[in-house]
Amino acid sequence: METFISVAAVIVLFIVIILIGYVKAPPDTAYMISGFRKPRILIGKAGIRIPFLERLDKLSLKMFSVDVKTTDFVPNAEYINVKVDATVKIRIGQSEEMMTLASKFFLNENEAMIIRRVQDTLEGNMREIVGQMKLEEMVIDRKAFGERVQENAVPDLQKMGLEMISFNVQSFSDQNNVIEDLGIDNISQ
Repeated sequence: METFISVAAVIVLFIVIILIGYVKAPPDTAYMISGFRKPRILIGKAGIRIPFLERLDKLSLKMFSVDVKTTDFVPNAEYINVKVDATVKIRIGQSEEMMTLASKFFLNENEAMIIRRVQDTLEGNMREIVGQMKLEEMVIDRKAFGERVQENAVPDLQKMGLEMISFNVQSFSDQNNVIEDLGIDNISQ
């Protein structure tokens, strides 16, 4: 009889551990289980974590829209002070290696915190490219400007486990209305 009670207690304990430790990750969040066994990543599937011995952390896989603006005017290659406003779409890299890297920076962080951390990096890369280009090049060929910023920013983002989906320039402005004068000159020609 004692053996039966012991076996029943073990079975009940096992069932309780499974019920408490059962986790199901949605498709837009990576669940990272670490601790007792080899770390595992769950995306869109279920798994079991051993309560008290394993830890469950979350990493958002959603695409984030980051508004990137130069905080003040930046001198370009012709020493004309320019402000740039752009929108960037980013997400956590989809490979296990990128997710592991991103977990070092963004584990259990909300969307707003991730965006704040990335804005500084993107603004710095944008300022660097502004300093290398002429005003007319930037204004006339926004796509080329965006591509140069992307080329510059992607290695920095990859070090954080992030991928850049798109980079779109919203507007350029300058202190002395040079951009407006360029438009008037083009209209008169």
